[in-house]
Amino acid sequence: MLYGKEGQLLRRSKGEDANMKKINILLCDDDKDFLRRLADTVTKQPLPKGTSANVTMSSHPATLTDWQLSEYQIMFLDIDMEERSGMDIARRVRELHLDTILIFVTNYPQFSLEGYEVRAFRYLLKQELEQKLPLYYRDALAEFPREEKSLQFSINAEPYSVPYDNVLYLESRHRVIYLHTVNLGRAGDHFYGRMEDLTEELEPEGFLRIQKSYLVNMAHIKKLNFDHVLLSNGEELPVSQKRYAQLKIQYLGWKNKQWGKSL
Repeated sequence: MLYGKEGQLLRRSKGEDANMKKINILLCDDDKDFLRRLADTVTKQPLPKGTSANVTMSSHPATLTDWQLSEYQIMFLDIDMEERSGMDIARRVRELHLDTILIFVTNYPQFSLEGYEVRAFRYLLKQELEQKLPLYYRDALAEFPREEKSLQFSINAEPYSVPYDNVLYLESRHRVIYLHTVNLGRAGDHFYGRMEDLTEELEPEGFLRIQKSYLVNMAHIKKLNFDHVLLSNGEELPVSQKRYAQLKIQYLGWKNKQWGKSL
């Protein structure tokens, strides 16, 4: 049974700026007046060259799904909300193994001790919003030192991107590509596409086409055997036995490159 959404693989045009980095930011507060003030302050902040920001406001935190939470790299969360507190959201973010930068927004400085368990990045007092937010925002952006390459596709004509690092493997069935990710935020998503196009795009980025229907992120391979591959999540996938020798050479070559980078 499929629980994800269906869409299309997106291909970059030759003229598109592949180095443009997009950061998704969630602002969450059940006080709509303050939420608008927070949004106005965030959108006024300068961005590094080659970076764009997509800011989303939410005054109903109880409606946020795991899939939606996985979309954001930075979150500004009000701790004291009745429907679902910012701390509850932060705990769920960490349960999903997301590396989201969490900035708590509050009227009460005594809440700061709770942030250690969820690795809060900063605490922002509401009365100091205009004074402190520019510095905190700049510090948060500095946590993104490099452009994160991503797989791009659309769902209901809306574009999405998933960092290559978060892709466990891609599976092709009847011209439909099924996306399997490290965290479950995008589990079940599928889109129309050609495995040949994906192989061309992803092989140079560390992916291995172990069989006609499977393209695997080598960073998540624990063991490559003659007839199957063992992944970091414990899952096993079939390997083309006819191409095993070639696949092993590709995999070992990639591992040697990673070892050289770590020196």
